[in-house]
Amino acid sequence: MASIRYFLIDPGFEDFDSHHSSVAETLIGDASSTGKVVTVLASKKLSDSVKNLKGKIIPFFTTPCYTNNLEPLPAFKENELAEKFQAELSDLFRRYNINQNDVIVLHTAFSHLFLGLAKFLSCIPKLHIPKLIVCGMFDPGIASPKFMDEAMRYSWFIKNKLSLSFLERSLPSEKLVFATSCNEYKIGYEALTGASFLIHPAINYQPSQPFSREIKGRKRLLLFVGSVKEDKGTSFILNNSEHLCKSFPNVDFILHWNTNSPGSIEYKHVESQLRRLGSRVNNLDVLFGTLTTEQYELLFDSVQGAIASYMPNKYKFKTSGVFWDVLRRSHCNLLCSKGTWLERESNFMEERAYFFDYGDIDSMIRAIKEWEIDESSVDLKSTQYKNAICRSFSEWLLSRF
Repeated sequence: MASIRYFLIDPGFEDFDSHHSSVAETLIGDASSTGKVVTVLASKKLSDSVKNLKGKIIPFFTTPCYTNNLEPLPAFKENELAEKFQAELSDLFRRYNINQNDVIVLHTAFSHLFLGLAKFLSCIPKLHIPKLIVCGMFDPGIASPKFMDEAMRYSWFIKNKLSLSFLERSLPSEKLVFATSCNEYKIGYEALTGASFLIHPAINYQPSQPFSREIKGRKRLLLFVGSVKEDKGTSFILNNSEHLCKSFPNVDFILHWNTNSPGSIEYKHVESQLRRLGSRVNNLDVLFGTLTTEQYELLFDSVQGAIASYMPNKYKFKTSGVFWDVLRRSHCNLLCSKGTWLERESNFMEERAYFFDYGDIDSMIRAIKEWEIDESSVDLKSTQYKNAICRSFSEWLLSRF
């Protein structure tokens, strides 16, 4: 019998400082240690960053993963992108001779990508269709809107219902696994498909050694990390970094500014501004450029708190890798905007976190003060839900078939 090959399709993977990188690089390494083969197909926007990955991560897709401002597309544009993705999938299957012995993993996707995959698979004889794992990583939408501001989520519900139902009909049930990254999404996806969704681990990497630090000493707080996106409160953090440093002289602040992130193009002078700021205050450490997976993990290991100053209107129903990176560390607290998925998930899991009003520096300062004087460790919750999320994604994925 031919060995199983895994193909992780991730058109949203266009920036190494993101959960995409943590999942992909670790999955490739974990698979190799068990004798399995994983190939990651990413966005072509990643092409300048993969010179040393020896063909394991392939910049392949030009079809965009994300819609503009995360808003639903008009029908003609949805179909246009679905057909473009269908054509790229056809090229992919032909290039790698993908067949019934293989496993396709759709890691991140909006409805137009679900639709394109369904269109493609519906044209393949059932006997030759590979096994498929679909990870629902975005808000599935809402079935019964009660207010006008829920109209967009209802539109997502309809689009996801049509595309995922089509996808479910395109291959035998024994070849299909649906999964998602949190309980909120599980409820939503099951409502729109009627199919069962598993909870898959949210982040792949697990620290091999428990973190230890001096009980006495300065606290370290992560101000910003990852890909540069305005909806992460980038401008607010940049505008208030000096004020925060001077307000908390006994706290060391760390700010990661990825000059290679696509979004950094919109902030042309930030690098020089941050270098000047670093020379004016003695408690700000700025990291530039792309972090390796190891550097990213060590960064979180070195801090006792991480700020997610995310826009509530964008992150009300959008998940966050920063949340999960904090969740699996017993020494680290989350400080985040109110009115976000991060706040609800923290409360649902009864994890200690500190909340502030987005865009309100006084509210943020109050939250940091509360965090600074709180000497208690993170309350460790050992629940079935948390344990499922904090497992290894590699272990979960490679045991599905």
